[in-house]
Amino acid sequence: MKNLGTVLKELRKEKGLTQKELAEGVCAQSMLSAIENDVYIPNANLLINLAKKLNVDLNEISLATNYNISNHEDFNQTVDKLCNQHQYKELLAFLQQDDVVDQLETAQQMQAYYYYLGVSQLQTGALDEGLASFKLSLAEVNHLQLNTISRLGYLAMGCIDALQNNKTGAVDNVDLAFRNWNEFAYDENQNIIYYLAALIYFKLNDYQNSTAYLVDGISFIAKHDSHYMLANCYFLMARLAQEAHDDDKRLEAHQRKDLFSELYGEKIFTDF
Repeated sequence: MKNLGTVLKELRKEKGLTQKELAEGVCAQSMLSAIENDVYIPNANLLINLAKKLNVDLNEISLATNYNISNHEDFNQTVDKLCNQHQYKELLAFLQQDDVVDQLETAQQMQAYYYYLGVSQLQTGALDEGLASFKLSLAEVNHLQLNTISRLGYLAMGCIDALQNNKTGAVDNVDLAFRNWNEFAYDENQNIIYYLAALIYFKLNDYQNSTAYLVDGISFIAKHDSHYMLANCYFLMARLAQEAHDDDKRLEAHQRKDLFSELYGEKIFTDF
């Protein structure tokens, strides 16, 4: 996964711009240099202005990238494309190809492979197969020092438990996903963790806990000067307000969802 500074630097060079040219009218060249070297993380407004100057969509500089399943970049790009477009049937068919499986070499690639296989199975209704794949993705991890994809794996299993009305299993998996939560280095995919926890509780009809995880998630995203998953968080918040028959909060949440969705091009999960 690339850091924000690396992505910005690569985009600047692709556009044929010097640091001085990109920084002009946006920020000091010294600040841009600090950003590109990951010494300073830009706030949302600065990131928006840099994206405009680079003439790119903010999605192109999002840190929320997918995990590598292979040393072959074309395989990883295919996973990126199918995941980002929510084409899960196609993703499942791709991952089940022999030449894809044969290229798995490292423990990290195996974990990513089984995680994405589980996601594609979950999204196509093969819940038991998905659960088995997620368990395989977690087979070799250090459960006392969980990385982000491991936490996402627990939450994916929690989603399956919620869909199968296994409240105890769902809650246990949420708790496991947040084990030693303060002992981590931030990456933007962690924004998904709060959203999935809220979604699990929503599916369990526990709207109080769902709201609590969403509120914490929105604060977590804002704290890290990010935007990723905000549109989805506000969409789920609107659904919670709808369940509570609170039209004012529902309208406000929808307006914020529309703002972030339009501004950042984030796809919204609506299949509740």
